[in-house]
Amino acid sequence: MHQKDLQSQEIGPEGLTKWLLEKEWAPCRYGCPVHADVRTYIEHAACGDWEKAIDVIREQLPFAAVCGRICHHPCEDNCRRGDLEDPVAIREVKRFAAETQGAAGSSLHETKAHTGKKVAVVGAGPSGMSAALQLAKNGHMPVVFDRAEIAGGVPATIIPRYRLPLEVTRIDVDWICAHGVELRLGVEIGKDITIEQLLAAEEFDAVLIAVGLSSSRKLPLPGSDHPRVHTVMDFLRDTNRGDAPEIGKEVVVIGAGDVAMDAARTSLRLGAEKVKILCLENEEEIPAYEWEVREAREEGVEFIKRRGPVGIQLADTGDITGLTARKVTRVFDNEGMFAPAYDDSDVITVDADTVIFAIGQAPDPGYGRGSGLEIDERGRPNWSPDTYQTERENIFACGEIVTPPGSVVEACESGKRAAEAVHLYLSDETIELDRPLPYEIDALPEENADNILRRERMAVATLPPEERRCSFEVIDSTYPPDTAAFESRRCMSCGGGAEVLVDKCSTCLTCLRVCPFDAPLVTDVARIPAERCQACGICEAECPSNAIVMRRYNRGSLKNQTACILGAGEETLVAYIGGFHASAAEWRGEAIEKVPGVAELYLTSTASISVSDLLFAFEKGAGGLIVIPCKDNNDRYPLTAARTARRVEQAGAMLREAGVDASRLQMAPVADRGRDAVFRALDKFAGEISQMSVNS
Repeated sequence: MHQKDLQSQEIGPEGLTKWLLEKEWAPCRYGCPVHADVRTYIEHAACGDWEKAIDVIREQLPFAAVCGRICHHPCEDNCRRGDLEDPVAIREVKRFAAETQGAAGSSLHETKAHTGKKVAVVGAGPSGMSAALQLAKNGHMPVVFDRAEIAGGVPATIIPRYRLPLEVTRIDVDWICAHGVELRLGVEIGKDITIEQLLAAEEFDAVLIAVGLSSSRKLPLPGSDHPRVHTVMDFLRDTNRGDAPEIGKEVVVIGAGDVAMDAARTSLRLGAEKVKILCLENEEEIPAYEWEVREAREEGVEFIKRRGPVGIQLADTGDITGLTARKVTRVFDNEGMFAPAYDDSDVITVDADTVIFAIGQAPDPGYGRGSGLEIDERGRPNWSPDTYQTERENIFACGEIVTPPGSVVEACESGKRAAEAVHLYLSDETIELDRPLPYEIDALPEENADNILRRERMAVATLPPEERRCSFEVIDSTYPPDTAAFESRRCMSCGGGAEVLVDKCSTCLTCLRVCPFDAPLVTDVARIPAERCQACGICEAECPSNAIVMRRYNRGSLKNQTACILGAGEETLVAYIGGFHASAAEWRGEAIEKVPGVAELYLTSTASISVSDLLFAFEKGAGGLIVIPCKDNNDRYPLTAARTARRVEQAGAMLREAGVDASRLQMAPVADRGRDAVFRALDKFAGEISQMSVNS
């Protein structure tokens, strides 16, 4: 437990949710390279609020739509739900929110006053474009140059369309450009114009190099200069722009990374009958992600492991007939360094008429011509990871040109950090980028897990392998709205739970008694460690000393919503509905039949409704209030209906004491039975209240 005791004077009358949430981060947020606030955007998605969800995503992740398709989702690898069952499908929810909202449906970020400073960004990939966005937000004028005719870098030009359609990349590019980012495409730095000319003739104040790894390598094997021997980046780039190179019926791809999987699967779609991956690694060492390997195998790609290429065999006609390969005895040495060793006495021949080298990516060093920069033998500039500066203080570098090869989300983070460095330089401030992060919430204790509802992960509809391999159609589907919402409700709201105001705690043990997860620890006062709490809000509703606040919502938020509805004057009856099984349309109030005069408020669970909340509606003039929870053990939290019923009974008794007909407060535990059951309960309630008014 990392929490520091919280005093009541540290928060306002309605809490200080954002600050409380920043005290500790859930592992999903820690695992994300850009530290996106996963818990918050998943919670918005659970309520069908796609607008707020995408805005929270884009606070940290400019390439939200692209990452919704192809991110390696380290957030899911760190999801605490994964300690119980499959993790929340965070990437799929992100994909739905980003593509549903598009570029126009995402709010633009606030930009500072113009500084008059111009920054040239070389490269329109995720790193360069993320940097340009950050520079624009800081008031500078970024201009992005790229030799390609389309912006987006590798996602737009290399990744196959069956994984990432071009229109998805355009969502992110268009949203970024809407902040004042200028694109100059079809301009090759080092050829059409040099970096030195950008700084001099074009009067840019700084240059940021973000060219990435756009080239690939061949091995100098006999026969490697044959027309049917391709490098993987050129092969995929040409295919994406509709100029696929000629291949035969038997293709061998050398390499086993993700790009190699793309090349192998693309070859099938171009008509190859047999495709083989030949790699140095054994099954456990293959560097491609598990799902990439699995999907390639499903489509019929074969794997020849622990073999290294020796030469490409040619017939007398000049055609490729095969590839010779020797046995690999090891790939890494005892220190884990890449140091393959071979057994030259064990050589095989693999039939092939086409060979694709996918053995690594490299930068095109042409960007450095006329820059005055020292470019090393790998095509990379000298660079400081602390300041992102090269040996020329006004020339910076980011992304894979200076970092190890990585993912889109990692490129975004590199670009954002570089932009901050450029901003500090242009502001004549010291470049200091590293800031301490909050504590990470610990693993879920076994003793707290028993009462957590298990719920199966929502599957993604995927084309059968026999259909996939014959077409460049997208291989899987985006979640429908309700599926995205239901999957989001599997989130355990880690870090959004309860905090005890120690100066108000009377050590009455109420929180310990009512908590279904045994989260509170009571010594001199009660404390609720974040790793134990499931954010149900039951303790806050029951605490007699008002000594508990919630991180994920402000105290009084339900009262505020109720006051707004009743203040509008159109509806006098109020319904608090447990929304765990509700459709996205119900949460959004769209396309559903409603009972006239009844205002519906959907809640994550009715477990957190307090007696005070129930009475408040009547204080504000409600003619009646109905609470519709899910049945016990069919809600997000255990015994919700029973707990809700007890509070309704307590509030009813107080209404009677005040001379109010307690039948104006009702409960119907049917929220888990679907909209028809909820509608009937609301209609019945409205009819009874109407009859009371007539009789009175």
